[in-house]
Amino acid sequence: MPAELNNSDYIFPLQKSYSMSYPLTPPSSSEDSPQSAYYVASPNSTFEYENYDYSSSVPYIIAKAGPVIDPNLIKMEQEQRASLHFIEQPTDRFRFRYKSEMAGTHGSLTGINSDKSRKPTYPTVEVKNCSGTVIVRCSIYQSNAVGKDFLPHAHRLIMKKGREEHDDPHDITVWPENGYRAVFQGMGIIHTAKKNIVTELLRKKVQLKKEFIARTEGKMRELTTKELAEIKGLAESESKSINLNIVCLRFDAFIKDNGILYPICDPIFSHSINNLKSALTGDLKIVRLDHVVSPAKGNKEVYILVERVTKKNIKIRFYEVDDEDNVVWEDWGKFNDLDVHHQYAIVFRTPKYRDENITAPVNVFIELVRPTDNARSEARSFRYIPNKHTVKPGQKRARYDYSYSSCESSNAGSDELPVVISNLHIEQNAQTDINSIGSIPSGLSEELVKAMKDINSDEFKRIFEECGPEYESLIFEIDSPQSAAPPTLPLRKKMSYESEFAIKMEVTRKERVMTSAAIEQLRNFIRTTHTPQDAIDILTHYFGEDKQTNPLHVSICQKDNESAILLLKMIAFYKMFHLLEKSNADKLTPLHLAVLCHNERMVSSLLLCKAKIATLDSDLNTSLHLAIKSKVCLEILEMLLRNNRECEKVEDFIDWENADGNTALMMAVEEKKLDIIKLLCRKKADVNKVHPKNGYVPLRLAIEKEYVNIVKFFLNLSNVNPLIKDFMNVSPLSAAISKTSCPEIVEAARDYVSTHNIVLEVKDEPEDESEDEVEMDVDSQSPNEFKDEVNVKVELPSLSPEELEILYTDIKIFTPQALDEVSEILDRSGNWRQIAHLLGIEHLIESGIIQSETSMSKAVLRYSTETSNDNIWIIRNFLENLDEHKTVEILDRMVRNMRQMC
Repeated sequence: MPAELNNSDYIFPLQKSYSMSYPLTPPSSSEDSPQSAYYVASPNSTFEYENYDYSSSVPYIIAKAGPVIDPNLIKMEQEQRASLHFIEQPTDRFRFRYKSEMAGTHGSLTGINSDKSRKPTYPTVEVKNCSGTVIVRCSIYQSNAVGKDFLPHAHRLIMKKGREEHDDPHDITVWPENGYRAVFQGMGIIHTAKKNIVTELLRKKVQLKKEFIARTEGKMRELTTKELAEIKGLAESESKSINLNIVCLRFDAFIKDNGILYPICDPIFSHSINNLKSALTGDLKIVRLDHVVSPAKGNKEVYILVERVTKKNIKIRFYEVDDEDNVVWEDWGKFNDLDVHHQYAIVFRTPKYRDENITAPVNVFIELVRPTDNARSEARSFRYIPNKHTVKPGQKRARYDYSYSSCESSNAGSDELPVVISNLHIEQNAQTDINSIGSIPSGLSEELVKAMKDINSDEFKRIFEECGPEYESLIFEIDSPQSAAPPTLPLRKKMSYESEFAIKMEVTRKERVMTSAAIEQLRNFIRTTHTPQDAIDILTHYFGEDKQTNPLHVSICQKDNESAILLLKMIAFYKMFHLLEKSNADKLTPLHLAVLCHNERMVSSLLLCKAKIATLDSDLNTSLHLAIKSKVCLEILEMLLRNNRECEKVEDFIDWENADGNTALMMAVEEKKLDIIKLLCRKKADVNKVHPKNGYVPLRLAIEKEYVNIVKFFLNLSNVNPLIKDFMNVSPLSAAISKTSCPEIVEAARDYVSTHNIVLEVKDEPEDESEDEVEMDVDSQSPNEFKDEVNVKVELPSLSPEELEILYTDIKIFTPQALDEVSEILDRSGNWRQIAHLLGIEHLIESGIIQSETSMSKAVLRYSTETSNDNIWIIRNFLENLDEHKTVEILDRMVRNMRQMC
């Protein structure tokens, strides 16, 4: 203690409201600087610990009574006194970990400007206007509301030094040689459980109290029983209101004198640091969507997987922006508290779009919003599509079976005959009612009669040539068998699967009679004397309204190419190309149907007549999508991907996403068709296109399916980017290297990493402990409910999430007993539908590919593991999110038994 002080004098924290003079340079030893001015407390003043917050942000000054100083001098000296300044603030979001998670390396607290692509930064402060040696301290504090004092936080700020971990406070010595800069590297935040909060606060407050006593009394001593009791009371009081998900860092600057630290300036506090994995403060993230389109009328049920959220503090926002990024529409998804499952999944219904009568898809965005702090997730793309055509009561719709084999027999005895495509022919003896079709102009031309006796006669060609010479090559190329395929296409053997996949269309007798009558009357019409307007009117009449079956639809599906060619000739001659975009009740155009029927000649003819490939069906499929889905031959695909069409460019539709979010390239990967993938890549399909449901690129899809040859093909492409991260921040290369079940993929990925000198960031992100899960939902539960949930959590397996995940590694199939037990439970609860949703295979149930008369649950689980190669660990997590705890216990037991047997 300085010699100038009498026994009645003591050190105290000088309040800023006093008139004072600060030393330009604080004392560096027990001897005072001659330039320093000190103040002491008045002999009548009192100071008690109860009235003093020892963590208050004011400097400790050795004070002595003296005259009032000139205010200008005070201002000048305050500008030159010692002070702390931030060079680099800490990051504002960081994962608070439990002590049990600290095995291994999990990253340290970095700077706010740290960038993974370059050398990381760390929290850094600088002391200005000082000399000699200074100690800079960093400790963890509460980040309270404005107007409240900063208080020590119960969480631990640990720093690794070698293999040892040290608790805060952390002291770093600075001096002129290092610019008085202190860099705090290697710190992590350990989450203190609620039961230990008082103990941790008490430890920190006792240390601070001892330091305060040392400064006031000039020596260190133990606390009295009364002092300990007072501190414990404060700790217990603070523990009831402490925020466990937000902290800040406090930085102090000291000089050491006789082993006692004396502050030389005000402390500074960082901005708030939020718990990255907290539902209350962590980043909002959309991990996966099971649907990315909705009809304009809304009310579409969508499952969305998210990072942890709280049921009472989350909203789902839909919005649309114009070309200048102005929001032109917004609305909110509809769900309630019961629709938020275990903080990781939400089931909601889409809002109605602002215009229910849209005629084309509209792109909008979807994002998560946390109302308490208005935090938002990264927006994901979403689309609204026209409402599906409503079938009137009694109206028959065509039905299509994409896996139908042409060798199956049809139900010929039905009144509305389901006719097999390969055997369809127009009934020549069908009775027609001409008056029901429309009036036919009279007055037959002799030359037209002659022409129509032979549609390929010179007379017929002359008439068409006179009226439309610019379409001469188009009209007669259609009728030329040799020109059905482009001459530049190499001849090759058809794929073996071509004849095994076709569609089955239920054509009513009325529709077949209508088509026969229409074709006959069009033939008669051509024989008459007529004006071009007469022809336009009769074609418009026969092709009817959109979303209604017309003669061209039926002719194509019945493979009656002669009748279809007649219709195409008239459309081309009178330039009525827009009629080719007329769709049936399923929004299938003639080109869609020709593709589905594998009718190579009709596909070629329709394309010559300017049929649009990019026209969408009810599921937003282009003709290219349908070609891959129905497994057509490469000749048809090459026709669809020709670049010499003036009416339509390949780039307009090659990367279009259908209702499932798939591009043609993604579908080709799903179908495991390397030859189609190569063709699409030659046509400049986007190999880095991100799937809107989960963020997967085509390479990642191939890795998940373990298609080795496709993975190697993609990795050899110069324009592929294998570092694009999905919605879970996992890149294809990281996923490939982790694919231990397929060594060939691991080897290919490692070779790529080595060849391209890529440094992969491999993160081990274990799931949060069960205790944290309990704490996060306390606000929405009654005390009794909370107690019950704690009891349930205690009964969980003793293995950590990381150990469990390792246990499931390479487990690809269910044991028969486990499959039976799990299927029986899911059959009773009906949750097998939700599992199919989450696995993305629900459409296979609707199409009949996955079916069972005894147990749909068993069929779904078998298909997922045996055909789709889905990971059982993923299925287990989905079951847990659906509250199917019994099934999770069965799977855990199954996996443990399998490991023991090994």
